[in-house]
Amino acid sequence: MSKKGNFKVIVSSIVIVAMLLLSGCGTKGTNEGAVKKLSLSTASIGGAYYIIGAAIANSLTKNAPGLKVAAVISQGSVANPNLVDSGETQLGMTNYESAMKALKGDKPYGKKLKIAGIMPLQFSVLHLVTLSSQKDINSISDLKGKKIAMGPAGGGGALLFQMILPFWGLSINDIKPSYMAYADGADALKDRNVDMTIPHGAPPMDSISSLASEASIKFINIEDDKLAQIKAKYASYDETTIPAGTYKGQDKDVTALGIRDILVVNADMDENTVYLITKTLYEQIENLKKIHPSLKNLTMDGYKDSLVPLHPGAKKFYLEKGIKLD
Repeated sequence: MSKKGNFKVIVSSIVIVAMLLLSGCGTKGTNEGAVKKLSLSTASIGGAYYIIGAAIANSLTKNAPGLKVAAVISQGSVANPNLVDSGETQLGMTNYESAMKALKGDKPYGKKLKIAGIMPLQFSVLHLVTLSSQKDINSISDLKGKKIAMGPAGGGGALLFQMILPFWGLSINDIKPSYMAYADGADALKDRNVDMTIPHGAPPMDSISSLASEASIKFINIEDDKLAQIKAKYASYDETTIPAGTYKGQDKDVTALGIRDILVVNADMDENTVYLITKTLYEQIENLKKIHPSLKNLTMDGYKDSLVPLHPGAKKFYLEKGIKLD
């Protein structure tokens, strides 16, 4: 079996373990009465979305009476609002920026989409990764003419990277983008078919962990002045740090850009179902924290409903529990 095949087996095993951790916590309840089947769009293999989304879906299936939720692979945070709006999936993982653009009908969305929030999730980070041997890449300003693995075309990393390039005087036309799953992007960098990969997800990302175990890599920091400019224009993004030691060979903190992820639902879903989903996830939050390191501080307090309005069913539960809403 190829190394790539081994990696996918490992990721699948992680998802299975996550499901086992969440199984048996509470009663199934789905044997009584009609079962409502829902789907939850995640992202491609190689990032936290897939692992966390599968765990959430399994938790709901095991613990929410009358619900059966299936996690589905998708192109990611930008594509998922479209899937939820169209009804192709009923739940989806996205981030504040994509959700706000979807609600307003701003690009890349052609219309206002019918989505509403349920709960905040992990904090996704843009990883700017190249090989240590790539001596001529030390800043985004060095990427003119370079081949970049952008992640899936519908992923948050591709959109964010295109948004911030102008702060270095570049545009998408100045680079050579390739759109592929994060795991494939890591392989392409290792094989020197691209100059950089830019996965967007909660560290540690499996695609980068696997790459770091097979190749000497380096991270590109975002300069402080550029971070200030980006944050001034795009309020939903924030400065963050990838702590030293997160990945093999990473002996220094990395200054990066990130954003809060969110679980959304079709705004037309009935209030009782959304209330049940929210209640179940609240009750299972301690188990969810075990699924991925990025969820260790997961809390439903302080939901920023001013950015992405809550579904009435979710808001009802928050208010009943006395949970603070910003």
